[in-house]
Amino acid sequence: MPAPQQPVPARLYHEGGQVMADWADIAGTDPTLPFLADRIAQVGSFWQAPLPVVDRPVAPAALILHAGRCGSTLVSRSLSRLSRCHVLSEPQSLNNVLGVEGLWPFLPVPERRQAVQQVVAALAQAARPGQDRFIVKLSSWNALHLPLLEEAFPGVPKLFIYRQPAEILVSLRNEPAGWMQRAEDRIKAGLFLGVPPAQARTTPLAFAAQVQGRILSAVAESMGRPGQAGEWLLVPYETLPTALTARILPWLGLEPTRAEADILTSVQDGHAKDPKGQRPFQPDSAAKRAAVTAELAELIRDLVCNPYERLERLRFHTARVEE
Repeated sequence: MPAPQQPVPARLYHEGGQVMADWADIAGTDPTLPFLADRIAQVGSFWQAPLPVVDRPVAPAALILHAGRCGSTLVSRSLSRLSRCHVLSEPQSLNNVLGVEGLWPFLPVPERRQAVQQVVAALAQAARPGQDRFIVKLSSWNALHLPLLEEAFPGVPKLFIYRQPAEILVSLRNEPAGWMQRAEDRIKAGLFLGVPPAQARTTPLAFAAQVQGRILSAVAESMGRPGQAGEWLLVPYETLPTALTARILPWLGLEPTRAEADILTSVQDGHAKDPKGQRPFQPDSAAKRAAVTAELAELIRDLVCNPYERLERLRFHTARVEE
């Protein structure tokens, strides 16, 4: 049997005191699919093997963090169409390490940090020849673990994509994310948020607002530390897709070929999360803002407004410094 060409860890678990992985070979799958899970779903077989220990961390060229429902998939899919970019979106193996299932949340910080580095190193090895920009798009809630990620990969550039909180929370109310189920278990909700269980909100929408506020706070706190602001690029949803070519590609040091630029232009009218590219993009910001209820407005005011406004001030300050 020939050696796998692009092996990636699909899922992690503990067995016999070591970190094991279910592995998949994503060679031959479509790198422009919305998520790594979509590529893994195309793989016919898996095998089990330990997650290799790394002597030296492999730092990505950039991490894409986001608030959810804010255009990050458009960005990651667009970058995946550039020949130099090895883009992996929301790997489940990384979610395993940062999640609240099994032993993971109870491991000492150094062990979790090492596991994060092992996962990222394994994902990096799946790059094809000529791909010298390894970019990991994280799940939205992974930003709750920003201090751990920054310890694992100090100095790595970080892109943060976000949107007006009302628009995100209306989307989450209409189509709940899987992580919102954590609200049903106060212990897991507290572990997920990194707060005492008594402080965790216990309804899905209130929990979602609490998560939003803590994501925005984590980014703002990182940017507010001395010397950290220069590691960040903040991109509001309303600046997309123009910001992709005007800000994000230059920030990454990427210049698309003429053919790649044409492809980027042609795909921007489609819905980013449609794997087949047949669903058109429909602007919905106004409709979402109009759908805000009194209950939701109160949650936003209590849990999200302050960190959102702080982040906006940091963005405007950073823009003035760059000018």
